[in-house]
Amino acid sequence: MEQNLFGNKQILVTGASGLVGVHLVMQLAREGCNVTAFVRNESSKHKAYTLFALYNFTNTDTISWQYGDITNYIDVYEAMKHIDYVFHCAGFVSFNTADYQTLYDINVLGTKHIVDAALERGITKLCHVSSVAAIGKSKTSDSIDESCEFDITKHTGAYHLTKYCGEMEVWRGIAEGLDAVIVNPNVIIGAGNWNSSSSALFGTVAKGMKYYTTGSTGYISVHDVVQCMIALMQADISGQRYILSAQTIDFRTLFTAIAHSLGVAPPSKPIKPWQLQLVARILQMVTRKPKITLHTAHTAFSHSHYDNTKITETLHYSFRDVLEEIERIGGIYRGKHKN
Repeated sequence: MEQNLFGNKQILVTGASGLVGVHLVMQLAREGCNVTAFVRNESSKHKAYTLFALYNFTNTDTISWQYGDITNYIDVYEAMKHIDYVFHCAGFVSFNTADYQTLYDINVLGTKHIVDAALERGITKLCHVSSVAAIGKSKTSDSIDESCEFDITKHTGAYHLTKYCGEMEVWRGIAEGLDAVIVNPNVIIGAGNWNSSSSALFGTVAKGMKYYTTGSTGYISVHDVVQCMIALMQADISGQRYILSAQTIDFRTLFTAIAHSLGVAPPSKPIKPWQLQLVARILQMVTRKPKITLHTAHTAFSHSHYDNTKITETLHYSFRDVLEEIERIGGIYRGKHKN
């Protein structure tokens, strides 16, 4: 068992069946921490245990499960009874405008409930999982850091807007006396539910991918996200936000690495921006929730570099190599899909 620096304190993890949440619950349990995993229902708990099985993780003695809805304040308030530390990992990701209400309810209203309940219960500290989507572009540099202010443009999607508004709820809580820290991860790479989050990339590539786009962005292992969150909660740090991004990778390199990890052919044909935008417009007309939207079509050709200096200097932390993580995750995927 790893060292438990939280002692006998009680820890609540929201979104405990999601990619970050379930990895965080496992790590805290390995350290012998008292963890309450907040999930929607029994089905969500089953999702968490499915991922536990991927890691042969059985050390669940210190984990208790609390069912509830993040959009229901009473559920959130009750979940924080006797809690000292809160890791708020619950969130909803979608780039479809049809999902705006769900995005708002979970990312904004849900976070408001977390902040209000934390203030009412007098919790010791909150760690909020925001996103680089809540950070704006630099007006003076190609590199984006924590000081870049959010700016609404024609390319601002509902996900970006709700993550920004959700983060503003945390800053409001900090102004009202809440001890809190915020992390802004980029694309998180990890094994998990192969039908959702970044884990779905492996399933997509496994089915065959012919085309690639020329954009690039930052990536980080879910294990690094979890380690940074725990370290920030244990440090004497409050009222700060931290970009979590290990390295910038172009999309062709990313999908080629995933393909090689799965033993399938990598994408070999470039697609032009106008072609992808045309596909997005057609899909928008024929389906309510298209897999490609005008927003994702734009993002596929944009280049974003996120500066991780603040977190690496604060924690003296070295990130895992993302391409090596992809190779490891590909091995897990192949083992799960032998037939």
